[in-house]
Amino acid sequence: MIKVRIRLDRLDDLAELNAAATRMPFDIDLVSGWYVADAKSMVGLFGLDLSSPIRVDIYTDRHSAEPFLRYLRPMMVER
Repeated sequence: MIKVRIRLDRLDDLAELNAAATRMPFDIDLVSGWYVADAKSMVGLFGLDLSSPIRVDIYTDRHSAEPFLRYLRPMMVER
């Protein structure tokens, strides 16, 4: 599993993230506090708190995750 932290600034970012996650063949969760949402479920994403960074849990190896990680790089924040 790979864990990164991102910041989403706009609600449109949620839709774009959902579209990118849906194209991936592995599971991806977004974690905000105690709330965990499936990145491929648009309904679940609306429960996220966008006021602070969100952890992304990617359930695959780094090689397979690289296309998705490239997509996330502009949104990534330091720990």
